[in-house]
Amino acid sequence: MKNLFTLIISLISFVAFSQSTNPESFKSGRKSSLKSDINIYYNTLLDNYDLHFVKLDLEVSDQTTYISGNAMLHLTTVANFDTLLFDLKSEMIVDSMLINDNKVSFERTSSTLKHIFDTPINQNKEIKVQIFYRGIPYEIGGGVTNKYNSQWSKSSTWTLSESFHAYEWWPCKQVLSDKIDSTYIFLTCNADCMAGSNGLLTNVVDLPESKKRYEWKTNYPMNYYLLSFAVAEYQDYSIYAKPEGVDSVLVQNFIFNSSGCLDYYKTNIDSTIDFIELFSDKFGLYPFSEEKYGHCLTSLGGGMEHQTMTTLGNFGYTLVAHELGHMWFGDYVTCASWQDIWINEGFASYLEYIALENLKTESDASNWMSNAHEIILSRQVPSSVYIPFEDANNENRIFSYAFSYKKGAAILHTLRHEINNDELFFSSIKKYLSIYADDVATGDNFKEVMETETSIDLDPFFDQWYYGKGYPRFNIEYTQLNDTLFFTVNEKTSWPTTPLFQMHVDYTIYHENGDTTLRLYQSKASETFEIPLKHKVSGVIVDPDNWIVNSSGTIDSVESLNNNTSLFSFYPNPATNNLYVDFNLKLHNEEKRIDIIDVNGRVIKTIKTQEDNIPIDVSRLSKGFYFIKVISLNNTYSYKFLKQ
Repeated sequence: MKNLFTLIISLISFVAFSQSTNPESFKSGRKSSLKSDINIYYNTLLDNYDLHFVKLDLEVSDQTTYISGNAMLHLTTVANFDTLLFDLKSEMIVDSMLINDNKVSFERTSSTLKHIFDTPINQNKEIKVQIFYRGIPYEIGGGVTNKYNSQWSKSSTWTLSESFHAYEWWPCKQVLSDKIDSTYIFLTCNADCMAGSNGLLTNVVDLPESKKRYEWKTNYPMNYYLLSFAVAEYQDYSIYAKPEGVDSVLVQNFIFNSSGCLDYYKTNIDSTIDFIELFSDKFGLYPFSEEKYGHCLTSLGGGMEHQTMTTLGNFGYTLVAHELGHMWFGDYVTCASWQDIWINEGFASYLEYIALENLKTESDASNWMSNAHEIILSRQVPSSVYIPFEDANNENRIFSYAFSYKKGAAILHTLRHEINNDELFFSSIKKYLSIYADDVATGDNFKEVMETETSIDLDPFFDQWYYGKGYPRFNIEYTQLNDTLFFTVNEKTSWPTTPLFQMHVDYTIYHENGDTTLRLYQSKASETFEIPLKHKVSGVIVDPDNWIVNSSGTIDSVESLNNNTSLFSFYPNPATNNLYVDFNLKLHNEEKRIDIIDVNGRVIKTIKTQEDNIPIDVSRLSKGFYFIKVISLNNTYSYKFLKQ
């Protein structure tokens, strides 16, 4: 029975590891008609002060979203003003407001709390504000959620503030550029529960009426949407990572206190240690090493990267890697505007690939990237990775799985190929993180650092891949004269606003002595390369290792050496049930061998035929990219196709 249980857990872990769904689909899952009105609200009065300390002292429950307590906020004026403004949705009832310990009057709108001073406040003045409030937060947006978990028979309550929802549960300043210097979050709950939050748990205080107060403190700068709490009947499973440069990093996990829960998740929780050590090596020491990293398990459909303590609904392998990756990309360095969400999501998604590449197998990493390309190519209407201004408040667009996550990761992979030096690629990213540590950055900020560190002009790259739309298609024509291969690349693009992708592209040339991979720079739409090669060429594959998002991942057509007429065609592409292959008259009655090969080079199916028109059943193939390889008349022709 024990062996059967182990097998079941292994299968569950595999499913969690191989999931291809968006780990953060909830971020874009809110109904646009019901989103917070903060999407269209912004008041320049928020720019008149710098918020440098927040203390939330709240009573919370695992049975309801109702909260009560007070918020202490310390700020410094940066301009003369007469109106102090905070973002706070009207569902939260404000009982009183104190400024420098004096009770003051206040005004409410549907989304703000404000006080008008009798005498204008000068700049560079320290102000202490305390707000006593209570209520059931606005539940549609997702600021605070309560849900029962039937698998573990536990209820939990948790916050989720990204991108515009912090004001649904605490009085805040929803401005990305103003990071809070330090934060205390004190949470009072029933004694049978535990409450998790940011930073270090400095104290647990027993209170009357079977209550406990969990006192969390962080002294690292933090953005408004990363403050959090989660409360449930938890158990604490703490482990330690040992990245180079520190003795250890606490990994504190609040897991449902249910029989079997810890055993169910333990293997993937423990993988956090490997991730912290790997990412610290690649990108610099875990940014919050003096405090902790951790997880609060809830019924959330995915994960949310709350600084130092991710909230999540499961421990899928790539989900854990993704949310931890945000500690560097999103928390330590945060996007300066939601238009540059790539700084958060594209990078965290690429760290899923980095984890697979370094801790799993080459096949696992390759499949991840092929899946990413498949998702990108499936979108009929393309978009830039950069969020255009008109969509800057549209959460569905901000958190687009195809563009912000998958294409965001894919173009980092392409940039890595363009730099063509892994040591330089990773050291340059480390430099970027050190320059913008505890601050915000844009895509252009990242570009500028990478240009300085690599001495490569990245304007074309960013114009094409970050600000541009679509992807390239490659048509290859080649012929051989004596010891020279004349190799013509005709590039077309999928979207007219990006007419050309200038970049390095790999080509694998198959010939009678094996194969040779070339790295060529595409500088114009049609370009011919003369390549010294004495061996007879039999076929070509474009971008064999999927460094670049391009149609089918390789090429559209390979032209015959002899008469510039393709010896065969196949359709449809993508294919669902059958792939049909038609050979031209030159191969009539000739023996043809057809191989279907997966992206890892394994031959899945082989067919030998003299027929001119044959169907190939691909219905049982898993979704993804495959090669169709035809060998006839001593020539080899290879294409890539997509199985839907």
